[in-house]
Amino acid sequence: MPGWDISPSGVGVVVSRVGDVMKVLDDIVQAYAGDVEAAATAAGTIAPGGASGEHKRQTGLVAAALAEFIEGTADELNFIGTRVGRSVNGAVDATVAYRDGDLEMAAEMQQRAAGLVMPDMPDGWKAGRL
Repeated sequence: MPGWDISPSGVGVVVSRVGDVMKVLDDIVQAYAGDVEAAATAAGTIAPGGASGEHKRQTGLVAAALAEFIEGTADELNFIGTRVGRSVNGAVDATVAYRDGDLEMAAEMQQRAAGLVMPDMPDGWKAGRL
């Protein structure tokens, strides 16, 4: 019987590694939001008097641009996890289907080699007489 073209255990290792990377990526995304907020706050304003007094709560042009950037890229950023999840699930599903198909073919080959009657063959026909 031919060997495997796909290693289910190898796919499992890769899927596990992708999961580890996704945990790190999630931490990075969470930190990203805080870092952008800090950058917007630190950017200050163009208002007279700088960032002291009542101007402390105002935001400037840089903060507004950062807010627009975040708003414009939020969907893509959020969809990264979805894309990765779908890719991983697809790889797992394909590997399971490959394994199941290979096991089914192996069982059929063993039945043929043993000369057993195949259920989908006409009465009296043996697998060896194909």
